[in-house]
Amino acid sequence: MVEEITGQRPLGYNANWLRRSPNTLSLLQELGYLYHIDDVSRDEPFIEQVNGTDFVVAPYTLRNNDILLIEGRNYSPEQFLAQIKLDFDQLYDEAGSRRRMMSVSAHDRISGTPQMVKVWDAFLTYARKRPGVAFLRKDEIARYVLQSSLTLRESETI
Repeated sequence: MVEEITGQRPLGYNANWLRRSPNTLSLLQELGYLYHIDDVSRDEPFIEQVNGTDFVVAPYTLRNNDILLIEGRNYSPEQFLAQIKLDFDQLYDEAGSRRRMMSVSAHDRISGTPQMVKVWDAFLTYARKRPGVAFLRKDEIARYVLQSSLTLRESETI
């Protein structure tokens, strides 16, 4: 259905509330998916083996997640913006010595509100001012991770 409507085949998966069955990853791999996001154990993408084949994990975030705005924590859009700016600044500083990735989760029913449109505009304007920052979709991240892994393995065998 997604492919029919968008013209693009889905390549990644997110289980509802990060819950999946023991067979989910095998089934996704059989269907040609490249990655899933149902992991909060790391801040950077990584590869896990599924049936002896590489499958990318492009981690999800609960920390930088607009869902905090509706959980009854008295959490404001301004606080969310301040938080993601602070995370960005720290990761940007660390990027001088290693590859870094920042994940921010946005939901249409939350981030699609007028106040949050302003928050996203402010954050994207802020982050774009820094040289070397790239904005990638998760499928682009998955392809990058797979290619980097292949290149690394090839260099190790030479």
